[in-house]
Amino acid sequence: MKIMLKFKLFVLFACLAYSCAEAVEIDCRRPPQLVQPNLCCKGGDSVPSLKTCAQRLGVNLEDQTGAIPLQTAACFAECIVKESQYITEPEKVNFEALQTYLQTKSDNDTTYVDTMMTAYKKCELAAQQRMQMFQQIPYGGGAIAQRRICSPFYGILLSCVHMEYFMNCPAQRWNENEECALAKQFVKQCTVGAS
Repeated sequence: MKIMLKFKLFVLFACLAYSCAEAVEIDCRRPPQLVQPNLCCKGGDSVPSLKTCAQRLGVNLEDQTGAIPLQTAACFAECIVKESQYITEPEKVNFEALQTYLQTKSDNDTTYVDTMMTAYKKCELAAQQRMQMFQQIPYGGGAIAQRRICSPFYGILLSCVHMEYFMNCPAQRWNENEECALAKQFVKQCTVGAS
């Protein structure tokens, strides 16, 4: 199972963000048809924690028809990241552990590892900044942040990492076709904070 295919948060984000092509005028108000990101940009092999976390949280990985509740999605993302053991402090990536994890997962594909490390470094900071903003929301934002069961940090982190990886997909992992080119162009042109 591929994390990009099964990870509901990313699929939900992809529904809003993905689909476009070269030399085509893009209307950011009208995204093209959804493209599964893992069909365009091959990721690493399956993530062992995916099944474990799905079973623990009662998430059906085979049912791709509906959205899962936001709190469940946050807990699912947190479980995946913590089970992968590259978070050693709350809401902080251990980059040494992450690099070891990615090297093992990708059979030492240095291009993949470098691309993912760059994405994680950019996205850790972005997720930390979003969490700070969330805690400063008047009328209960901070209080809500204190009462949550699982931190939204991990979902923000993983969504960002997958978006960055998609936009900066290594050439040898990219599937060049019209739908994928259109998706990448749309994301680069229309997504806030796209690189």
